[in-house]
Amino acid sequence: MKAIFSLVALLLFAVTNAQKFDCTSKTAEYQAFYKAKNMSSAFESWNEVRKNCPKQSETIYTDGIEILQYKTDNAASAEEKETLVREMMKLYDQYNKNFPDAVPDFEVKKAMALYNNKIEAKEEIFGLLHSAFSKVPQSITDANTIFTYFSLCHEKYKTGDSKYGFDFLIDKYSLASGMLTELETTHPDKATEYKTAMRSLKSITRELMTCENLSKYYEGKFEQNKDNAGWLDKALSTLTAKCSANPIYARMAEKLYRIKATANSAEYMALASIKQRKFAETEQYYNEAANLETNPAKKAKIYYILGTGILANDMAKSKENLNKAVQNDPKMGRALLFLAQMYSYAPEKDCGKDDFEKKAIYYLAIKTALKAGEADPGLKAAAQKMADDFKAQALTQADINKAKLAGKDYAIGCWINETITFPAK
Repeated sequence: MKAIFSLVALLLFAVTNAQKFDCTSKTAEYQAFYKAKNMSSAFESWNEVRKNCPKQSETIYTDGIEILQYKTDNAASAEEKETLVREMMKLYDQYNKNFPDAVPDFEVKKAMALYNNKIEAKEEIFGLLHSAFSKVPQSITDANTIFTYFSLCHEKYKTGDSKYGFDFLIDKYSLASGMLTELETTHPDKATEYKTAMRSLKSITRELMTCENLSKYYEGKFEQNKDNAGWLDKALSTLTAKCSANPIYARMAEKLYRIKATANSAEYMALASIKQRKFAETEQYYNEAANLETNPAKKAKIYYILGTGILANDMAKSKENLNKAVQNDPKMGRALLFLAQMYSYAPEKDCGKDDFEKKAIYYLAIKTALKAGEADPGLKAAAQKMADDFKAQALTQADINKAKLAGKDYAIGCWINETITFPAK
């Protein structure tokens, strides 16, 4: 009985103390230090909140990670640095336990905390990344993380361990390259990072990921995976750059398309068709891919391929597809630059009923080139040079004034079929 009373007293004491801890005021206290960049003082009160109010807010964890990283960056020794990084890893575990939907990739965060802070724990980093890439690849968007994981897989392959043989490496290459390709389109603001990671990926596997090796691998795996749409999609994505002319590519593209017609499967069919010089089918599949695609940036790329590829000699169709590309992606300056170049060829190919209209076409080419530079600042210099090159053949304000067209509209015929509004005097 005495033991029971002691236990009750202990529980009451714990409850009373818990009730005394004011999560709201303590959170405000550490955040005041945090906002003032006084991380040492912030750490003490933050740590109390973390222990006593683990479900109070996600901010406790996002702030805590920054506080711990600051302390890690200013650690006095390698030992202190590793201790702090390990503390950060525990925080990610706690974050995932209390807010699992917020950090499904918590294992990635833990691994990269070790990697980015240069903690010697290669096996541990590989294990965490291997687990995360198996469980939640869709939650991983960092280019450096994807490359780091693949480079560690490549190192495993080089050890000669049969567990990490060539099949393992190609599987991981397919995964990583597929992720980077997809992310480049869905996260255009980070496209440069994904392209850089892809170049690095290809650089360390140049001698291994040959068309011959890839084709042999996928031919051997095709039968057992021929009804697996996910596997086929990744395989085709990997083969697209180097082996789209190979027979296995066409077989897999046809199989995937039969399973389900999607933007991806139709685009693979288009590429397989063009390699077989079936141009009518190529156009059909690319149009189907564009119609099925829901991502505007991807849709724009398909129209750009049509406009600059198999339809490049059909000026009207080329222009139509280039305009569709810009409509879907207003930042696609390269489509406008290509269109400006097309306009510049028109006067030499029977467009322009008289000298004035021919000059008006060059005038339109200049305007279109300058629009390209406005759409994509990275093309500004090239666009300006192109515009300057056209000036000698284009209308001047004096020409416009002489024709009494200042401030008026002027229609250009031929395949161009555009109306220019000239500036006033």
